[in-house]
Amino acid sequence: MFNSLLKGYQEEVDNLTKRAKFGENAFLNIYQKLYEAPDPVPALASATDLSLKVTELESENRKMKHELEEYRTEAAHLRNQQATVRRLEERNRQLELQMEEKVKEIVEMKQRSLAEENQKMLEVLKEREQSLQDQLRAAKETVQNMQRLHEYGQSQLFEFRAQNEEERAAKQAELNLLTDEVERAQTRLLSLEREKEQLRSQLQIAHTPENAVQERQESGTNSTLEASLLEKEKKISELHIELNNLEMQLSVQHEQHLSELKRLNSLVNEKITEIEDLQKSLEQRPTIKQVEDLRKQVKILQAVGYNSIEAEDWEVATTGEDMTKLEALLLDKNRKMEHELTQLKVQLAEKVKVAEAFEVKAKEMEMKIDQQQELITKLEEDILRGYNSLEKRTTKADDWGLAELGASDISKPLLKEAEDEEQNSMLQVICSQRDRFRQRLRETEEELRILQDKNKALAAELEKYKADNLKLYEKMRYIQDYTQERPFSRGSKKRSEDPEAGFSSDVETKYRKLYEEDINPFTAFSKKEKERRYKELGLRDKITLTSGRFLLGNKYARTFIFFYSIGLHILVFSSLYRMSALSFHVIGNQNRVQSVAAYTNTTTLLPQSLL
Repeated sequence: MFNSLLKGYQEEVDNLTKRAKFGENAFLNIYQKLYEAPDPVPALASATDLSLKVTELESENRKMKHELEEYRTEAAHLRNQQATVRRLEERNRQLELQMEEKVKEIVEMKQRSLAEENQKMLEVLKEREQSLQDQLRAAKETVQNMQRLHEYGQSQLFEFRAQNEEERAAKQAELNLLTDEVERAQTRLLSLEREKEQLRSQLQIAHTPENAVQERQESGTNSTLEASLLEKEKKISELHIELNNLEMQLSVQHEQHLSELKRLNSLVNEKITEIEDLQKSLEQRPTIKQVEDLRKQVKILQAVGYNSIEAEDWEVATTGEDMTKLEALLLDKNRKMEHELTQLKVQLAEKVKVAEAFEVKAKEMEMKIDQQQELITKLEEDILRGYNSLEKRTTKADDWGLAELGASDISKPLLKEAEDEEQNSMLQVICSQRDRFRQRLRETEEELRILQDKNKALAAELEKYKADNLKLYEKMRYIQDYTQERPFSRGSKKRSEDPEAGFSSDVETKYRKLYEEDINPFTAFSKKEKERRYKELGLRDKITLTSGRFLLGNKYARTFIFFYSIGLHILVFSSLYRMSALSFHVIGNQNRVQSVAAYTNTTTLLPQSLL
């Protein structure tokens, strides 16, 4: 057993020594072969440089491809915009032709309707003049009646005043007589009382029978006098009562006369105000001369057409006796409008020529873009070919160097120089092509910018034409509504039906929608509400709103915010991870220190316990 193990161990040792000798011999052979070989470091460095340059060229090529795709999309967008511009110009041209035809028809129908309307207006004016004359006669009759009533009221008032004064004078005379009679009765009564007192005193003095007889006689006379005095007093009281009644009747009649006088005065004032109002209305009504002037103006408008002139010229023209100056002004205005129409047509033709020139330039730009695309494809193919040939040459040189390591050192520097020259020539070609391509890209960018500016100008002109078309549509709607509201005759009815039949097209519906959106009160209200809400916001809210709109509306801002948020999250998570790792290491070190300290404490305490 031990011999077999020893024998196996010796065989294994022999095998290992043989393997070591074989490895040393192989290493010596390879070292002898590779000892005379040149240093591969510069070749590897040049290869790495070439690979870096190739990667840079590939990245530039990708960028150029991306820019080329963007230019292609922009060119396609421009072509679409030009197509829309051409289509809109064609629609605009058709609309202008339709508008001219409709305007001519409307002018003709308007002239016919104006003639009919003027005739009817003249009839209406005649009827109105007749009615005004009738009203004037009626007003004059009412004024005369009111004057007669006023005079009758004044006469009655004077009669009432005279009667009142006469009655008052009679009552005053009666009152004076009654007061005189009452005064006389009172004086007589006083005198009788004095006599009575005298008689009583005499009766007290005399007690004789004669005196008694006389006293009886005097008492009889006194009783008669007292009876007469009582009758007088009764009559005086009755007269007082009658006087009070008469005074009350007089005051009541006086109040009645005053109220009647006030009522008559109010009626007189009302009639005077009615007369003044009638006079003012008569002054405001047109005179016969004004009616004649209006008739002349209507005839002139019927002869010239449905045009307007300035107010100052109209006043100057209507001041004269004849209307020749007004006719001249209207004809001049018509000529001016025709001249402006021809100028607008010429400007439209010029704009059409400019648009055609822009189309030609756009086609040239498309051809240039196609040429640049072909050049880019050729450049890519040349780069790929040069890269493939360079790889083949390097692989062949490596195979040849590995197979023929014992060749001479003279051919290797020559091959290296040839490769460097080829690489330099390829780089020069690529750089020159790149420079040419950049120059062409700059030129195309400049032309594209010019085309964009021209496109913006055309868009502004298109918006202007659209606004003009909206105004024309608004005028046509006004004419249409005017004709529908005044259906005087058969001609006006036909006129109201023709525009509805002529505008049943897509263009009419389009501009009707635009016009309705423009006059829609809800859109204006929503805009005002948005402005009001924006003004009510605070400064911070306004800043956040504007910044949010800017960031959401800009492509580059959105990409920046996206990558910035990703980078910020990565930074936060990495910092958290780093802090957690550092805290873990610190806690581990603290535990180790505590364990070492505990171990040292135990080692220091052991001898004391043993002692």
